[in-house]
Amino acid sequence: MNPLTPLPLFVFGTLRRGESNHHCLAGRYDRWLPATLRDFKRTTAAHGFPQVAPSPGDQVNGELFFIRSADFEETLRRCDILEDVVPGQLVGPYYQRARVVVETAEADFTAWAYIEPEAST
Repeated sequence: MNPLTPLPLFVFGTLRRGESNHHCLAGRYDRWLPATLRDFKRTTAAHGFPQVAPSPGDQVNGELFFIRSADFEETLRRCDILEDVVPGQLVGPYYQRARVVVETAEADFTAWAYIEPEAST
């Protein structure tokens, strides 16, 4: 799987609008939508930050960002660094960037999301 495939980005923690790390996305997207990631649950990881892990029947609410094409690689690089994901790879010590399907009022979208590294999607 190409780590630079241009997909929207689903966020559920500090990358959301109004949160402490939204600066990594601010000004780099055309639009955003409220979104739901089904069959996952939100937890707090050992490092103290929010994390999501597979959990049938649960759901995580968040925001789906449609990053501008011209800004996509740089924005993903910034987010990967923030989440300690090694550049050019998809797995770090705290998160893996994985493809997920999220639901919105508009449609379902395949998106990137930072999930627990042991999770398989």
